[in-house]
Amino acid sequence: MTMSPNDYEQYVSKEQRRRRIKLIVVEILVSVLLIILAIIFSSFLKNIIPKKIVNAVNLKPDSDSFKVWCKPPVTMTRAYYLFNITNPIEIVTNPTSTTVHVKNTPSYTYNMETNKINIQWSNDNKHIRYAIERLFTRHPIQFNPSSANDTGVFLDLVRAIFRTQFQAKAAQSFYELSGMETFPHRNAVEQLEGFTSDLFKSFQDKMIGPNRAKSGFIYRYNGSGLFNYSIQADPEKKGQILTFASELVPFEISSPSDYEFPIYDGLTFPSMLFDKPTFNIFQGDICYPILLEHNQIVTKFGGLKMYKYKIKLVDFNNCTNPNDTRTCPEVEKIDISQCISASLPDNTIFLSKAHFYGSSNETIEQMNIQGFKPTTDEHDSAIYFEPYSGVPFEGVFRIQLNIDAIIDPMKTSNFESEQLTPADRKGIKRMIPLVWIDQKTFISKKVIKKLRTPLLFLYYGEYFSIGLAIGLSIGFILYMEFIAKRAHKNNDIHVPIM
Repeated sequence: MTMSPNDYEQYVSKEQRRRRIKLIVVEILVSVLLIILAIIFSSFLKNIIPKKIVNAVNLKPDSDSFKVWCKPPVTMTRAYYLFNITNPIEIVTNPTSTTVHVKNTPSYTYNMETNKINIQWSNDNKHIRYAIERLFTRHPIQFNPSSANDTGVFLDLVRAIFRTQFQAKAAQSFYELSGMETFPHRNAVEQLEGFTSDLFKSFQDKMIGPNRAKSGFIYRYNGSGLFNYSIQADPEKKGQILTFASELVPFEISSPSDYEFPIYDGLTFPSMLFDKPTFNIFQGDICYPILLEHNQIVTKFGGLKMYKYKIKLVDFNNCTNPNDTRTCPEVEKIDISQCISASLPDNTIFLSKAHFYGSSNETIEQMNIQGFKPTTDEHDSAIYFEPYSGVPFEGVFRIQLNIDAIIDPMKTSNFESEQLTPADRKGIKRMIPLVWIDQKTFISKKVIKKLRTPLLFLYYGEYFSIGLAIGLSIGFILYMEFIAKRAHKNNDIHVPIM
């Protein structure tokens, strides 16, 4: 019995179709399975990785996260810009209408090391008490050694504070103690690192806190544990302040007694920022909370997504909703008098953004100060947080101190003389800028490298996994097609004869 060629071709054709259909079904099933496994695997890791990141930054006694918290891997610098008064004689002889001309000194930049000392856990490990120690050293590159000899005309802050103790017209005893110079010519760096004067020495024994041998913006802070905090350590409330006290002035707060909203210590931040459009950090230097408001999501540090927060100055006493700081009105200056000196009356020392950045033209005109040149790049502030861990990778914090000083009208003995004597008129209040600070913080490259891989997988892992699954599927299909084609050639024989 023999099979005709037509019958054989029909038989082979049907058999080939069945094998082909089976092959296609297998290829589809394997491809779908690979893609499903890739989706399940990436979803699993996307759930696990954030938990591991958050757990890694939670505060526990003797943990790695606690050791990092005690000594953060960050580099911090502070650049100080003093305001040099360029027309002091015109100001004191006509304080009412004279435009105050100011000019920035060069930047005096310091490395600032911030250490947590006297750390104590509560018995239940839910709270931490600690003090802040700051160490300022001249930046080895950015601080020009020759700038130590810079001089300028600066407001005598000690004299200005002393002046507030008198009425509108100063008594003769004021001049006998403080002299006639509202704006003395002095060494610039000494205004930061410390100096003495006869007036300072007369009040020295009444000062409180450490570093009382001199006066200076840096001097009193340097190497001293000035600020005492008690904060929450629980993951949900990590970094929230319970109490704060300053050793420079008799100032202390407790939360929630003094503030109805959570405030953070500025060194310990919450995790999972996705549902935190704003949060508030307390600045010990100014004894006041600063509002951080989410601004945008940016890509930095080699593809990592950062939450950019902008700094806002708001009036916490006039919020529409006391529990929600987003309802607090934004202001151009904040009274921080009691954080500078307990003897100061309210509304004497003010905090503002550098060069009054963002202030209205009306405000600048009312101050009658010439020399402010605010720009976003040089005077705005922003902090970039990794949202899962809450770690600030980079921050730029710029603030300015100003005083509403009483300027006593003076007169000169003749037109060309600079010898001043009181003009026997009431003092005039004028806003005088003192110094602005450009503080920059950078996290170590080691921390960035450690977090980059898991974070990049969170962002792009699903696409990578599915892409890999598709690539494997294509490879599998090509391999199966190659095997099938090879088998077909091996089975391509003549018609059998029976």
